[in-house]
Order: sequence, then C-alpha cells, then structure tokens
Amino acid sequence: MWCRLSVILLALAVQTSFPANSSETLRQRYGKPISETFLVRPGIVVSATYGTSGNTCELVIGPGLKEPDTNKMMKRWPGSDPISDAVLQEIAEELVPKSEWGNHVIDTFMNVFCLPENDCAGVKEDYQNVEVFRSNAGVQGASRYETIRWKRTECDQS
Repeated sequence: MWCRLSVILLALAVQTSFPANSSETLRQRYGKPISETFLVRPGIVVSATYGTSGNTCELVIGPGLKEPDTNKMMKRWPGSDPISDAVLQEIAEELVPKSEWGNHVIDTFMNVFCLPENDCAGVKEDYQNVEVFRSNAGVQGASRYETIRWKRTECDQS
C-alpha cells in the first residue's frame, strides 16, 4: 500500500513541476504558441499573434527594452524613444510586402485618449487585406509603434 501511495505522490510531484526553460519544453506542454516576439533591428521588436490555423493575425512593431533585454516588447514602454516612420515603413514592408496589403480603402485619424501612456492616437490605414495603425508619438516623422492586422475570418476584428 505504501509503495502505491509513493508512486502516486511521485507522479503528482513530477506532473506539477514543469521547467519552462526552453521554447521546446513549452511547446511540448502547451502546443504551438499563439504569439512570439522577434528582434528585427537593435532596440526594435515585432510581436506576432497567430490565428487557430497558424496564420499571422497581427504584427506589432515597437521598441524593445534597453540592453540587455532587447528581446522583450511593450508598445507602451514608458520612456521608450519614438521610431522613425521611415524605419517602421521599411520593417512593415519587409514583414508584409505592400503587394499583399490589397487595394487602399481609406485613411482615418484616430484621436483616442487612453491611459497610462496616451498612445492610442494616430493614423489607421485601411486596405483590402490588412489594417495598419501607426501610433502618434508627438514627434514629426516618428511613431511609438505600428500594428498590422489581417482581415481574416480567424482573426478577431474587435
């Protein structure tokens, strides 16, 4: 009886201790990731979010944290420097060529106030296949971050 109880307790202990020390161990336990973050330029990262089929639904291009943690990303990172619109455009076209965006539909100025960093105001460009939003940084020719969202059925459009 004690032997069976020991085996059960050992199995429970092994099950509850899970070292998430590599992407492979996380994938083994939880399956394919629904998002990932990549360093695309020094101090600039892109975070990709995926739909159920594995297709990309959203890309957020923004500042990475200061060294040595350049692989982390937050579009609202306090004190982060604005990114040149030319650099954002270059990265966006590198990730998703303009030919895949589809026909241009309309541009919209977004005058939205949101806390804590008030980084929701900007310009939204609507295309046939994607929606591109560039956050206003309050600096001419620069933005805080840019998002590219696909208009796919599997991608939440809310």
